[in-house]
Amino acid sequence: MLTAASPAPAAAPDAAAPAIPAGLPRGTVVHVVDGDTLDVDIGGTVERIRLIGIDTPETVKPNSSVACFGREASAQAKQLLNSQAVSIEADPSQDTRDRYGRLLAYIWLADGTLANFELVAGGYAYEYTYDQPYAYQQRFKQAQQDAQAAQRGHWPPATCNGVHSPVGAATSAPAAGQGAPASSHGYAAKPDRASAPNAPIMIVAIDKRAELVQLKNVGSEPIDLGGWTMCRLRSAQRHPAGGVIAPGEAKDFPGTGQSIWRNNSRDDSALFDAQEQLVSYWVDG
Repeated sequence: MLTAASPAPAAAPDAAAPAIPAGLPRGTVVHVVDGDTLDVDIGGTVERIRLIGIDTPETVKPNSSVACFGREASAQAKQLLNSQAVSIEADPSQDTRDRYGRLLAYIWLADGTLANFELVAGGYAYEYTYDQPYAYQQRFKQAQQDAQAAQRGHWPPATCNGVHSPVGAATSAPAAGQGAPASSHGYAAKPDRASAPNAPIMIVAIDKRAELVQLKNVGSEPIDLGGWTMCRLRSAQRHPAGGVIAPGEAKDFPGTGQSIWRNNSRDDSALFDAQEQLVSYWVDG
């Protein structure tokens, strides 16, 4: 059983690295998949672990090209972690596993270095809040700010043509009232329910078991939904819209063949327009 993280104190101005808790389970890194995922042998069982609090550009995602700075992030993770004896720390604010079955954890090296933190501080990873704040969130955020100010890793202005974000992921909170951009990786912050105008298009129903969304045009003009996206907020999985809805019309949008909504637990959702502005917010239950 993994030992849970205790709440972290407020971050020091220089993003002081956290101290390793006592009594954590131990393991050995047997394979580094990419910058934020690795395989660890824990007591004879190899577990795939997704590092909490960070995200790196893709290098091994099926049917996707290698993202800018992905190779560098992966190489740094391998240099830091390959074949290392590590300690594994869970966080009660996060799920035990993600939707791919990977354990969610912090990884500590034998010298007390927190690998998740080091990758952010070196500019090889982005701070990433998946759903709920995590124990070391403020330290990671400060580490990212420090890396950006020092132009470490991917942060020099010319790197990746100035696009400083893992492909599809948001790394900073949106401006007030703007919601959050639709993303295949997640949100930097949940969209603000109170800022959703619920017009001119409104989410009127979601059948999670049937993977069906119903939208209604509550305005006075036809609305073209090309580029609009319905998003499950727990993991930012996309449910594309499209077509034109006439004034007063309600229209069903079936799923894309993959399971998106979680049937047996609360799963709020949001609708974003083609400019990634929050239009409607659905409270589940």
